Amino acid sequence: MNRSNSKKTTLRFFWGLIPWIVVVLILAFIVGMAVRIKEKKASLAEAKEAAMKREVEPVRVILLTLKPDRLVDQIELPAEVEPYEDLWVKAEVTGQVVKVLVEEGEQVKKGQVLVQLDERDYRTRLARIQANYKLAKLERDRFAALVKKKVTPLSELDAIEAKVNDLAAQLREARLALNRTKIPCPISGRINEVKAKKGEFLAIGSPVAQILQFDQVKVTVGVPESDVAAVFDLREAEVVIEALNGLTVKGRKVFLSRQPRTLARLYDLELLVSNPDGRILPGMFARVKLVKHVFDQALSVPLYAVIAQGYERFVFVEKDGLAEKRRVELGVLVGWQVHVTSGLKADERVVVVGHRLLDEGQPVEVIKNVSHPSEILAS
Repeated sequence: MNRSNSKKTTLRFFWGLIPWIVVVLILAFIVGMAVRIKEKKASLAEAKEAAMKREVEPVRVILLTLKPDRLVDQIELPAEVEPYEDLWVKAEVTGQVVKVLVEEGEQVKKGQVLVQLDERDYRTRLARIQANYKLAKLERDRFAALVKKKVTPLSELDAIEAKVNDLAAQLREARLALNRTKIPCPISGRINEVKAKKGEFLAIGSPVAQILQFDQVKVTVGVPESDVAAVFDLREAEVVIEALNGLTVKGRKVFLSRQPRTLARLYDLELLVSNPDGRILPGMFARVKLVKHVFDQALSVPLYAVIAQGYERFVFVEKDGLAEKRRVELGVLVGWQVHVTSGLKADERVVVVGHRLLDEGQPVEVIKNVSHPSEILAS
């Protein structure tokens, strides 16, 4: 009986210990979790500190020291070369061609005969009118004597006088027609094409030869409506002839149309270019450089150095080894350079390579500093 009571007591004791054991286990678990969390926090802090150290490592950059320079805002437009004069000589009388006195490519002078027509019919007509005119004058003289003696009425003398005047007009017309059988050159120039052929019969208005004048040439360029204002006061412009290895010559403004010639709203601008050696040929293509504005003391940066975020435009400037974000306002774009109208000053150093990796205040390592944007390409 005593042994049975002893077992019961022992069992109760162990059952009483179970809650404490559970509490101890829970406390041990909590302590263990706290230690692990602390270790994890320490590990995360170390990782964050290492990451921050990596983030603040200097970025290798190339700088551009800003210097005021001349910036020319200009446009280049395609153009075509035309002769100063392009003239087709045409027949003024009918007749058969008996002589062609020039060849294509030949230089001719004003008044030089190009083509000779058969003049026999015109000489015959002229001789007939001359004979009639001579006879009419003799009749007029006889009638004048009779009128003076009051033998013949004055009205008959008036009639014969009218006949003389008519024949005089016919005589002048016949001489003019005879002269026109020799077709002369109305201007000096070069024969580009000869249409008349020996033995061919020409009518009035038939083309005889084409004469070009290109000791000076016209360069015609279509100016867009948006740029017309820039050429109103233009006096001259550079003309580049690509076919002649990029020959650059000066063109003097002679005409600006006041009405667009096409639906593209292009206004014709004509430039006169001296061509004494005849190297510039009609029909060649050209490029015309039209200067819109010149900025004498302009600050400019490469367009790719400017970062755009929404409506904001900014660059990074190096200051005391750190990157400083600088908001800028931009003007015209000339090639790959953009005019900075505000936000920068002369002698400031703008990051032009490596700027995409920067943040405000980040350290930079300068590997090169250039004084002109063209030097960047050689970096």
